[in-house]
Amino acid sequence: MKPSTRRTVPALLSVLLCAAHAQTAAPPPGTVVVNGARGRAGDPHAIDAAKDRILNGKSASSCAFMDPYRRANDPVTLAYRNDFGLDVPLSDDVVRLSDLAPDGDVSNIVDSSGIDKNGGMPAPLAGPKTRGCTVADIRFAAGRSHIARNDKTLALGFEAYDNGNYARALQLFETAWNKIGYDEAALMLARQHLYGLGTPKDGAAAVAWLEKVDNKPYAPAERLRFDPAEPDAMTPRIEAAFMMARMYERGIGVARDPARARTWYDKAAGYGFVPALDILGEHALAGTDGPRDPVRGISQLKEAADAGYPAAQFHLARAYYDGDAVPRDLATARAYFEAAARAGVPAAMFAAGRMLDLGEGVKADPARAIVYYKDAALKGDRDARFALGTYFYSGEVVGKNLATARQWFGAAARQGQPDALFNLGVMTAAGEGGAKDPAMACVLFTLAQQAGHDGAAAALKALAPTLTPDERKRADAVLHPRVASAK
Repeated sequence: MKPSTRRTVPALLSVLLCAAHAQTAAPPPGTVVVNGARGRAGDPHAIDAAKDRILNGKSASSCAFMDPYRRANDPVTLAYRNDFGLDVPLSDDVVRLSDLAPDGDVSNIVDSSGIDKNGGMPAPLAGPKTRGCTVADIRFAAGRSHIARNDKTLALGFEAYDNGNYARALQLFETAWNKIGYDEAALMLARQHLYGLGTPKDGAAAVAWLEKVDNKPYAPAERLRFDPAEPDAMTPRIEAAFMMARMYERGIGVARDPARARTWYDKAAGYGFVPALDILGEHALAGTDGPRDPVRGISQLKEAADAGYPAAQFHLARAYYDGDAVPRDLATARAYFEAAARAGVPAAMFAAGRMLDLGEGVKADPARAIVYYKDAALKGDRDARFALGTYFYSGEVVGKNLATARQWFGAAARQGQPDALFNLGVMTAAGEGGAKDPAMACVLFTLAQQAGHDGAAAALKALAPTLTPDERKRADAVLHPRVASAK
């Protein structure tokens, strides 16, 4: 018998053989940015609480005393902005001045009476009763900016690292951190300690450097604005949190700890990294890092999917298709599959094609299905490659071409697709679309059986009596290669 052309993926062929997957533009060099309050309005206690969370700790000293980021603080910050009528990005709520003249430009001042008493800051910011930045902060920020503008240690550190001089890179990155506090320096030091580059492997030291980045004062303006065109874009703070999550999830340099991994993924998500939301949602649905929480999982996947993250769109579509944690909804599943397919996710292309092929939630349309299959197959999806093979075998929609069918089955079989292994075995045993080779057919049926194909055992049983001793020997040599003895 020939392979069936029935496409019920993933077991499209089941009959068998009888006889044979915001950024704001940077200010010009020499410009110091000092974030501060702009007066008062509304509840002073709420305003004071919010100020501590919008002052930029990277610019000045006393402006740096802020709590680490907590999502619960965002409403406070928004309330603060509403009270002040601020509709522009938080990063625009700044005072800009030159680090060469932090107390103001006096080049055209005739006498001292014209010198700004507030050190270049608006009076409300420099007032003694106003919390936030002060004249001392301006001078601190100016000095820091001057050092940063002239410092070369970070660049030299990257140069040494790229040249393989890891010990020198370690020294330079440590100097860069101590002088300026570059996040990039701490991230590189974490990597060097984690992988033992220029220093013994030390997971605890790597964690300590990553925590230095995460523990820096956080301003909500730093929250990443997700761009679907660059889904993997990260800020240094996100990179630190995500690296910690991976370390604890996989036990790299530290003891494996799923709960801690979840905490760090949650932090990365809170900082605006949408892919972390997708991971959290998948874990919650599967119960990977604790008790299964379908409600939380679907909520996180939907947030990530609606933000435009293709992987989350595919995962959410799969949940709706399977009825996992939500009522089965083929229309919604197809919409999310197609959204992910448009973004280039091969598995989503295949899934969208499969629904059209089988008429699931939509009128069957094999001609449109094959377009999805082809796109997914060219991107390497093994199930789509197998599906294309069935079309060329049957001659439906496309012209019947056994050689092409055998090529597509072969491409999918090399990726371990069970049905493709089986069907390629059928064609190889019968000599369809290429040379007849019972020994190789035996190998393919054996691999299909190991991959879980239901019909492979019967095919092997039927084929075995027909093999010659030489064919048995060749099949055994492929399935059980002998390691040459060392000479």
